[in-house]
Amino acid sequence: MKTFRIGGVHPNDSKISRNCAIEVLPLPQTVYISMAQHLGAPAKPVVAVGDRVKTGQVIAEPGGFISAFVHSSVTGTVKSIGPRKDLAGNNMTHVEILVEPDEWAEGIDLSDTLVTEIPSDRQFILDRIKNNGVVGLGGATFPAHVKLNPPPGKTAECLILNGAECEPYLTSDNRIMIEQSSRIIIGAAIMKQVLGGCRTVIGIEENKPEAIKAMSDALAELGKCGAAYSGIEVMVLKKKYPQGGEKQLIDAVMGRQVKSMGLPIDVGAVVQNVATSLAVYDAVQKNMPLITNTMTVTGNCLPADRQHNYLFRIGFPLSFVAEQAGGVPQEVSKIISGGPMMGKAVANLDACTVKGSSSLLYMTAEQTVRKQETNCIRCAKCADACPMGLEPFLLNKLARNGMYDALEENGVHDCIECGCCLYTCPANIPLLDTIRLAKGDVIKIIRSRAPKK
Repeated sequence: MKTFRIGGVHPNDSKISRNCAIEVLPLPQTVYISMAQHLGAPAKPVVAVGDRVKTGQVIAEPGGFISAFVHSSVTGTVKSIGPRKDLAGNNMTHVEILVEPDEWAEGIDLSDTLVTEIPSDRQFILDRIKNNGVVGLGGATFPAHVKLNPPPGKTAECLILNGAECEPYLTSDNRIMIEQSSRIIIGAAIMKQVLGGCRTVIGIEENKPEAIKAMSDALAELGKCGAAYSGIEVMVLKKKYPQGGEKQLIDAVMGRQVKSMGLPIDVGAVVQNVATSLAVYDAVQKNMPLITNTMTVTGNCLPADRQHNYLFRIGFPLSFVAEQAGGVPQEVSKIISGGPMMGKAVANLDACTVKGSSSLLYMTAEQTVRKQETNCIRCAKCADACPMGLEPFLLNKLARNGMYDALEENGVHDCIECGCCLYTCPANIPLLDTIRLAKGDVIKIIRSRAPKK
């Protein structure tokens, strides 16, 4: 089985909710839809207080080239447009909608019919992806239509679908690969066509045998539908964190490494998440905007009957999701949105789901309280574990002494913030925290420089 060549760790995968079928969450009384749920400029509202909107209707347009349309996830009346705190406690513009029974916007195909014939018009496909607000659902939420349209001089040689789901606890991607495998593969074939018919690989870690079988069976069946489905393969990958990182996936699948500050397309790769592929299918074949996604509610402190994988709509308060899952257990000390390695602590449970929401992970004090920091013993375990080939012990020292030039020289900007260094450090040094802050400062310095003439 293939994997990336540099660093990596092997945390317990803790896929407690892997056998929990996807459940559809009911609608709350009110939703709050963020204008900043994608990478780039926030979207600009195109509705006003008092307007009645339909499910799937555009309520905000892109605020720049790197931005995305936002659609209403419900039918109802716009009550307010203004600041509301996100999960980190930062004020972001939200559209508040009082929910009514669904009345869908015109032109959306709500049938269950599987559409296997792929449109031949490349621009039609890109327009549908853009107009339906599809963004990458692997974490970065980069607008999908931009990534699928490489700049002049760059050619896609391989489309890689990330089905690794290497973060411990998360199982939503596993479930959609099991339950929606055909739609994911059709989405892959659509993206493959847009990119010029390049090789397409769906990478899945070995600890997901049901997903591997479901995707392989669906691919074999769709292969009977024509040439559009040739050149697509399922590749079993070794269980190793962070296998799902873009640069690590490219190394595992193509044997190529992206240079410092480089992009995947520089080595001929385009990487999309399997959930993004599902959203592409819905957008192109059904004209369905990205207003839903799947998230996991899990934790060791939850009994088996309270583990869930939910289909949610954007704008649901996280407190509502938690309530539907039986409430937050008393012993929970921290709630994480995402996985334990790269997720973000939820500072505000009244924050709402966004396109890229992936989990509510409940952690106890025993799991989250950090041990006392001691002196670095120069063991270099952090350097061995770093999948970017960096020296975290050195970056930590440089950061604590404010040595920004040296930080840049030693590649702090290439840190992917995976947490492998912190995970392996026997001295309990908060390497990731220090390096993340220093990385932000260095990137600001790089961006502030006048462009070379």
